[in-house]
Amino acid sequence: MTTADLARPHTEAEKWQRLAPAAMIHFAVQFIVQFIKQGVQGLLPLGAVFLTAGENRWFIISLAGASIALLLLVGAILSYLKFRYRLSGDMFLIQKGVFKRKRLSLSYDRIQNVAFKQPIYFRPFNLVVLGIESAGSSSEEVSLGGIPRALAEEIRTSVFEKRAANTSLASTSNADDEPQATSTEAEDIIRQPIGELVRYGLSNNNIWVFASLAAAAFAQIEWDDYVLLAGLKDWLKHIPDDGPAFAILFGVGSFLAIVTLLLGLSALGAIVTYYNYHLTFTDGRFHRSKGLFERQETSLPKAKVQSLVINQSWPARLLKRYHLVMRQVGFQSNAGQPSAANNSKFLVPSVTGAFTQQFSRRLYPDFNWSVTDLRPINWRFTRKIVLYIMLPIAAIPTTAISLAVSPVGVFILLIPLLLTPLVMLRRARYGYASNGTHGIVRSGFIGHKLTVFPFYKVQTVELVQTPGQRKHGLASLKVKLAGFGVELPYIPLADAEAWRDQILYRIENHKGKWM
Repeated sequence: MTTADLARPHTEAEKWQRLAPAAMIHFAVQFIVQFIKQGVQGLLPLGAVFLTAGENRWFIISLAGASIALLLLVGAILSYLKFRYRLSGDMFLIQKGVFKRKRLSLSYDRIQNVAFKQPIYFRPFNLVVLGIESAGSSSEEVSLGGIPRALAEEIRTSVFEKRAANTSLASTSNADDEPQATSTEAEDIIRQPIGELVRYGLSNNNIWVFASLAAAAFAQIEWDDYVLLAGLKDWLKHIPDDGPAFAILFGVGSFLAIVTLLLGLSALGAIVTYYNYHLTFTDGRFHRSKGLFERQETSLPKAKVQSLVINQSWPARLLKRYHLVMRQVGFQSNAGQPSAANNSKFLVPSVTGAFTQQFSRRLYPDFNWSVTDLRPINWRFTRKIVLYIMLPIAAIPTTAISLAVSPVGVFILLIPLLLTPLVMLRRARYGYASNGTHGIVRSGFIGHKLTVFPFYKVQTVELVQTPGQRKHGLASLKVKLAGFGVELPYIPLADAEAWRDQILYRIENHKGKWM
C-alpha cells in the first residue's frame, strides 16, 4: 500500500486503513508504560492481599495476575480494532478509542516534524512507529504504531513535498532560509562509534541522575536487617591499631567504587540511547538515527534551528570533547508558548573541537565565533550575588540560631565568604560577542556553555537597569528566543543598547520565514 492508495477516493468501507496486527503488541506496551508512569500505587491493594491472605495468598496473586494479563490482552485487541487512519488531500485523519471515540484531523501545514521509532518487538516485522509533531501540541499529536517502513517513508516524503509546495512562494532573505536543492543523496555528517558514546556517558550530567536515584533507593533500605552488613561491622571492630588509617582507606575505596559504578551506568545508558548514532543532511534537513532497543529516526529543517548550544562540562574538558545541541521550535509549554525543552533538542554527542567549528560554519557561515574575543561582564556582578543575595539569606538562620541556641551561629555568616571564589569563577565564565547579525553568549561554572544564535530569530529583547547599575553605567540584557532565553548581566550600557538596537533592526528587516 502506498500514500496514493490511501488518498485515492474509494467507497466508504474502504477509506479507513488498519495498522498491522503486530500493533497489538505496541498497544499492550503502551498500557504498561502508562501504568508505570502513573505510579505503582495500584499495586498496594495487591500487596495488602498478599500479606493478609494467609495460605491462599499465592492463589489469589496468581488469579489477579491472570486477570490483569487478560484485561491487557483484551484492551490491546480492542485498541487495534478501533484504530483507523488515512490521508485525504492535505489532511491526516485518525479515528481511535474503545469506549470514547476520538477523531483527529491534522493538516499538513501544521506538521512540524515526522519521526520514526522502531522498538525491538517491531524489527522482525519491519514495522515502525510513525510519530507526527504538530505546532501547538504538547506531545506527538499523531502516532501510528505498527505500519510498514516503506509506507512510513512514503508518508513522510508526501508530507514534506506538500509542505514545500505550500511554502514555495515564500520570500527568503537570509542564508538560513535559502531554498535547498532537491537531492536524493544524503550528505553524511557524522557517525559515532561506541567509544565516543562512552565518552559522552562519562562527561554528561546523567551521573548525578543515577546518584540521586541510588541515594533514594538506599535510603529506603533497612540496613540493620542484612547479615552481610552486620558481618562487616564485626570485621571492622577487629581491625589492627592503625584502624583510623585503614578506615579512611576503606571509605575512599568505597567512594571510588560507587563513582565507578555510576560512571559505568551513565556510559551504558549513553550506549543504549545513542547506539549507532548517524547524522546526515539532505533537502535542507538534518536527519538523525539512533538507539539500541528502540531505533529512532528524526529530522530537523535547518531553517527551524533557533540556536546552536555548545556544551563542555569539566569531564568533557578533560576528554577534549563537546556536546552540541541544535535548539528548535518545539512543542508548546503549559503556558502556551513555543518550547525548546528536552523534546525539541537535537543533540550531537561527543565531538571534537574541529568538528564543532566545521558544524557551526554549516549553520552560520557568516559568523566565525571561534576567533571572536568575548567580552567579560562587570565585577560588580560578584558583589551583588555575595552581599545582596547570599549574605541576607545566611543572616536569617544566623539570627535564629544565635538567639535560640548559641552565639556560634554567627559562623554561618562565613558561608558567603567561603563561596565568594565560586561566584567569581561563575562571573569569569560569562562572556559575549556579536558581529552585528549573530550573537554568542558564554556561561557556566567549571565547564561552560556557548549559545550562538542569529539576531533575526529573537522574539523579545529587554534592557533592565537597577539603580546601582544606572549609577555605574551598567545594564542587564534579556534575550528571548523561541522557548528559551539568554541573559547578559552587568554589561556596559553601551553594549546592551548596541545589542538591543542590532536585534530590533535585524528583526524588522528580515522578511523570510524562520519557523
